[in-house]
Amino acid sequence: MQYPNPDSRSAALFERARQVLTDGGSRSTISIAPYSLYVKQASGKVVTDVDGNELIDFNNNYTSLIHGHSHPAVVAAVTRQLSRGTGYSFGSEAELALAELVCGRSDNFDKIRFMNSGTEAVMNGIKAARAYTGKPKIAKCENAYHGSYDFAEVSLGVEPTDLGRGDPVSRAYAQGTPQGVLDDVVVIPFDQTDIARRILERNADQLAAVLIDPFGTLLGRIPPSDEFFGMLRQFCDTHGVLFLADEVVAYRAGPAGTQGARGIKPDLTALGKIIGGGFPVGAVAGKAEFMAVFEAGDTKGRLPHGGTYNANPITMAAGEAAMRLMTGEEFARLNELGDAFRDGIRDVFKLTDTDGVVQGQFSIFAMTTNDPCLDDTSVRGYVYRSNGLHRYLVQHGYWLTPSLAAALSTPMDTSDIDPFCQTLADGIRALRNPTKLR
Repeated sequence: MQYPNPDSRSAALFERARQVLTDGGSRSTISIAPYSLYVKQASGKVVTDVDGNELIDFNNNYTSLIHGHSHPAVVAAVTRQLSRGTGYSFGSEAELALAELVCGRSDNFDKIRFMNSGTEAVMNGIKAARAYTGKPKIAKCENAYHGSYDFAEVSLGVEPTDLGRGDPVSRAYAQGTPQGVLDDVVVIPFDQTDIARRILERNADQLAAVLIDPFGTLLGRIPPSDEFFGMLRQFCDTHGVLFLADEVVAYRAGPAGTQGARGIKPDLTALGKIIGGGFPVGAVAGKAEFMAVFEAGDTKGRLPHGGTYNANPITMAAGEAAMRLMTGEEFARLNELGDAFRDGIRDVFKLTDTDGVVQGQFSIFAMTTNDPCLDDTSVRGYVYRSNGLHRYLVQHGYWLTPSLAAALSTPMDTSDIDPFCQTLADGIRALRNPTKLR
């Protein structure tokens, strides 16, 4: 595949898009320079662009497509629901079925409430914690991504604090963030148990929730330690603060998510991604005591929560079909495949004498190298420069995130490992010897 190719249909479509869409699109996280690729068809693990090029999709819409594209069972469920209606201001059996399935898989979920994105899920989890505790502030880890709610994105994309010189402070991510938002977010260092405990205890009387992604930072590259989790749970219990787990990505770890795999007991959980079967989805789940803030009773309730497309039956039907396919055995198979990919990439780095590390967990892996010939994928704002290994992999049929992270899907199996690793090794060698690039 030739990329970039100024004569391609993707390049032409991108030029048209720039006339009517800011930056040529509506998602900052998928922008790559010099132009975005446009997909014509996607099925299973393969996407085909408008120029006829095929790519094995290791991104899977940023971890949301655990069954890849257009799984027949999901397509059938959606097709059935289409004839019954796409949305209405009534309850639906599709919503009830997905709620029973998800709650039935976790002892931490008595009740669930659906919305339309992971950002909405985190936002409503924060609002629920405030409504329950009556306190205004939240705590989060520096540089932890939790969607685009302004409180959740404080101190995202910042230079890590030198802890030898002081504690992290709340810093704006988007220009124009009100000072009041910054004042109500307490920033703690990731996986630094003693420092984080001290900061939390200093703010305990004002904290409604501690927000944590059990997967860890940067799509699970570095998982939190058991010690860190234990400190957070103990702190929350001692001071009447809610433990809010962001499992929007992390829920792909198993039938009960990362919290089930690691024995974590959050009070509230934000969900999204895989529970929607490829359609827009978010949810807040938790113990009945905390979820009661959404209940109206004879009044408006402590946390009114409307939304025209909340629990729309198309998403609910797709989500139920997708999640029923994800048995415990299938989660385990996909996680073992993640281990095998990570082992294979480590072997490639060793054989090619590459100064790099392979990170990730469960069914996600990520690569980082310290070789300037390879690790030259740079970021300008949210416009990624598709250079180095990322561009080589695109040119040779693989699509990962520009930061070289990958989320596996169920159409994949062990037969995918050797071809990917061989392409990776070829790319490393070619980038070190540019005359061999093609």
